[in-house]
Amino acid sequence: MGISKTVSGYLDGFSCDSKSDWQSGYGASFFNCADVVHAACIDTATKHEGAASTRVLFASYSAIDAWSLEMSSSRLLDCGPVGGGAHIRLWNKHWYQYGDLDNAIYLNTVPTAREEEVYTTSGTQDWTMKKHTIVTGGMRYLSYWTHDEPIGTFSIKNWVDRVVISTSTELTVTGLTPGQKVELYRSSDDTKIDEETCAGGASSVVLDVDAEDFPEQMYMKIYGTDGATLLETTVSYSMSGGDTWEWAADAGTLKLTRGDFIIYRGASDATPKSTAITANLKTPAGADYPGALIYFQANANGAISPSSDTTDSNGNAHATLSSLTTNFGLAVVKATWLGDDNVPACSAYIVVHVFYDAEVPDSSVGFQLYIEGYPLEVVSGKYGINSQGKPESVEVEIPEWDSNIVCFGLVSIYRKGVNEFAGVYTVPDRHLSDAPRVTLRGIDQTFLLIDRVIDLKIYSDKTPAYIVNDLLTGFDSGITAGTLTPSADELTLTITSENMLAAIQRVCDAVCWNFRLNLDRTLDLAETFGGSPSGAAFTEGIDIFDVDATADYGKIANWVRMVGDGVTSTKQDGTNIMDQGPHQIASFQTQISSQSTLDTVCQALLDLTKDRSETEVLLAYDAYDPGTFKPEDTITVTAPSVGMAGEYQIKRIERDMTDGNFLLLELSNRLGQYWELDEAYRRMVKDLSV
Repeated sequence: MGISKTVSGYLDGFSCDSKSDWQSGYGASFFNCADVVHAACIDTATKHEGAASTRVLFASYSAIDAWSLEMSSSRLLDCGPVGGGAHIRLWNKHWYQYGDLDNAIYLNTVPTAREEEVYTTSGTQDWTMKKHTIVTGGMRYLSYWTHDEPIGTFSIKNWVDRVVISTSTELTVTGLTPGQKVELYRSSDDTKIDEETCAGGASSVVLDVDAEDFPEQMYMKIYGTDGATLLETTVSYSMSGGDTWEWAADAGTLKLTRGDFIIYRGASDATPKSTAITANLKTPAGADYPGALIYFQANANGAISPSSDTTDSNGNAHATLSSLTTNFGLAVVKATWLGDDNVPACSAYIVVHVFYDAEVPDSSVGFQLYIEGYPLEVVSGKYGINSQGKPESVEVEIPEWDSNIVCFGLVSIYRKGVNEFAGVYTVPDRHLSDAPRVTLRGIDQTFLLIDRVIDLKIYSDKTPAYIVNDLLTGFDSGITAGTLTPSADELTLTITSENMLAAIQRVCDAVCWNFRLNLDRTLDLAETFGGSPSGAAFTEGIDIFDVDATADYGKIANWVRMVGDGVTSTKQDGTNIMDQGPHQIASFQTQISSQSTLDTVCQALLDLTKDRSETEVLLAYDAYDPGTFKPEDTITVTAPSVGMAGEYQIKRIERDMTDGNFLLLELSNRLGQYWELDEAYRRMVKDLSV
């Protein structure tokens, strides 16, 4: 359990340890008084805190005329919003002999102007904290000004130290439930500064720190609703007036699930407008824990009811999240258990997407863009799709910025009325130029897997389908299990502190299988997803704009030497050697001790490397209906100028959103079941029980 700062109240300030903190103002010399000695220095002997203070010394003898002096901060200080409401505090020590003087601290827009007064003082005083509410705010200089009508001989010394500007003199603690008490302590002497109890219907308390010399080391104690169970004693933190700190119990053994990933705002005609929320609490040993009071909270995009519920015999507490009339975006639900002697305090969060409205596909429109169900006009853009679970980016330019755009909102792109891309919006790029533009960027639905971390899972002799299903079920990401093909393979592995994408990829790599994400946010798992002849054909001079055909001869190996455990194998392809010359590679499979097995594996590697690998990038006009072809399907390409003739497998499709018929295809001459040759090779090795 811990607290974290969500809003910093500290705006600006300086320690007065350096003479460079100050500069002379317009009264840097004593007016009409030639026999006055004055100086400003850094005083390391007299100080309130830090290394030193700033001291100004005035000395005069037989003075007959008035004099004045002003010293200003050497840089502008952030005094908060122009509307005001901020606070400044500084430490001042003052000593004088004779004279009728007037000292003041001002906040000035320029060093030479005396505007907003912080304090006025006279007489001798020890270190004293001076406070002032900043009415006008903005960027200002801090100026010290003194003036005297001398009477005979006089001497004046003035010290200033630790200047602090904060948004307020109060500290807020959020994330509470009604009845929880918060105590705030000063770390240096463990003195209690203030305490408050969270009122009914509230989720925060406000603590008074006006008397403190902040920023200051403080700590909190937070209690349960019974007023006796101490939930947390935090370590010391540097705190300041205006800070907001959030208390949250550790994740612990509380878990949240929801009924629907997407609901609709109240003003929409679409349904549903609410979803069930279930909180399950377990003991540290993993048993369901009944009779525990769970508190529920929701952010501004949803309403949760009831605000608390007691776990049943299965350890479940229930609530309903409902959308609001106009709000849409991410509705975040928090559940909190305040803890007892059996189960420590813990908390959990879950997200429900509240859509603006239902998406309405239109076959007469080239491209449609929705973010969280909110329609946006498209100027241009591009997106890619593949069927191998590999992340794809999206970039869309819109005519102007729209404040309704939801960060981390779900993205849908339709081409001619058919949904072709689903992802998450993450990056706004707003550019000011002769032609201002707004570009929205994001990533496909793999972001939902990347965004979810698995703390610890240990699997022993489990199939890939079992592991993937358990991960998707146990660690909610918004992606659910689709078709998980059964497999006789069994894996033993530990997954800890990995994101979901990396964990699932590791499972697939272990058996050389693939996974793919579908537009309905389901995940399929299979040895291969294959592909089929699409019937689509593209021809040079008709519907092909450009082709970039690359043949990689550098990966050719027609002579392979493989070293095993006490055995070796050498395989050659004589025809290719005579045509291309010998190209040799070495491979090590030290876990193989069988000569026949090693010979088989060595031959497999030779078969996969003896021919060149080709990759083609095809720019073409696509007059086919949406869905005619997809990644891994085959198309026919005829482009004699670059030596292409026959069937090619689609590896990736990229769409240019300025024209619904324009596309980029990444093709391969390898019509096998794997994108990467080494995957096929590793699969063959595993099939031989290596």
